Amino acid sequence: MNITESLKIAVKCIKSNWMRSLLTMLGIIIGISSVIMIIGAGTGVRDYIVGLIEDMGSNAVLVSVDTTSATDNDYITLDDVENIKNKVNGVERCSPMLMGFGRATIDKTATEATAMLIGVNSDVQFALTNSCEYGRFFTDEEYNANAPIAVIGTNSAQQAFGYEDVTNEYVTVSSSGKSMKIKICGVANVDALANSLGGSSSMSNMFTSAGGDKTIIALFMPCTTLTQITGADAQLGSVFVIAKDGYDYDAVGNATVNYLKSAHGNYSNSMYTAQNMATYVDIVNIIMSVLTAFIACVGAISLIVGGIGVMNIMLVSVTERTREIGIRKSLGAKTKVITMQFLTESVILCLIGGLIGVSIGIAGAFAACSIIHIKPNITWWLILVALLFSSGVGLFFGIYPARKAAQMSPIDALRSE
Repeated sequence: MNITESLKIAVKCIKSNWMRSLLTMLGIIIGISSVIMIIGAGTGVRDYIVGLIEDMGSNAVLVSVDTTSATDNDYITLDDVENIKNKVNGVERCSPMLMGFGRATIDKTATEATAMLIGVNSDVQFALTNSCEYGRFFTDEEYNANAPIAVIGTNSAQQAFGYEDVTNEYVTVSSSGKSMKIKICGVANVDALANSLGGSSSMSNMFTSAGGDKTIIALFMPCTTLTQITGADAQLGSVFVIAKDGYDYDAVGNATVNYLKSAHGNYSNSMYTAQNMATYVDIVNIIMSVLTAFIACVGAISLIVGGIGVMNIMLVSVTERTREIGIRKSLGAKTKVITMQFLTESVILCLIGGLIGVSIGIAGAFAACSIIHIKPNITWWLILVALLFSSGVGLFFGIYPARKAAQMSPIDALRSE
């Protein structure tokens, strides 16, 4: 008997007892589907979080002031930004990060929104993973001229205008009794950076509960322009520092902190802190990988339970087909042929369960991720490993029933009722 005959017999036996076969496969289906769903959705969440961090500037160091205990003298100034860029060893670029809030009126539609205003300079674009999706960033000349110009976030543009390419559109921003007509010069993926600085979730809840707009848009504009709109002094709570090629980011961050301590005469260990954004990518990768692997291993326990169920049913099948085995052996069937027949049936049973489980797992991953608007990451190697693993379960748990069938005495088997 060749492998083709074994496959035909296995499929015929499974079809003849399809309900029992389906119930037997249930453990395999649950195990494979849960592993696929957990790994696919977990990897998708990890990629989403890592993407947010990279969009925030994974190649930059965020130097911040402890605003809970800082005095006016401790805050970073625009002069500090220039000195950091020109005097601190290893620094190539430095951008201020000044936060403000106001009301935004979309000139084209006359709709209103809450504006999250972030004052920066043109160096901030080099801290972002991607450049502008549409248009451009403002230049140093526009920064120095206090130009009424801004870059809007991609999601913000979609929410406020209904489409993304809103370059050369105008938004009137009002704050502290002053207003200014702002021209949008570019659209970039800066919403994640704005969220991290302003805490969009908490801010959104605050404005909504206060009866404000549900739509919050992020506008990155020259820091000098922002101070004109808000009328506030340029007291910076944080700056983005980008190191030169070949320089260690942690060392550059520490050097920037030391400069600020010296410039402001505050040598407190906790007043100024430097955070290398790239380290967050590694941390998220490690945490999510460990959690996903742990949960997937818990889900894989059901595969073992399913494998035991397969072995149990195969033993029942051997008992039911004792006379068939006896006839085959009396006609000259060798031990390895009988073994191959029952192993094939066990593997096919688990492989079918694996295919069903993969389909359910993929659908479950997409369904779970659609709730939080994240794309799951399901690769071909994951599907292949799942199918190979399910086949391996069938092979492992089918060995004992197959050997029991093959080692039967043909005389005793023919005597069986």
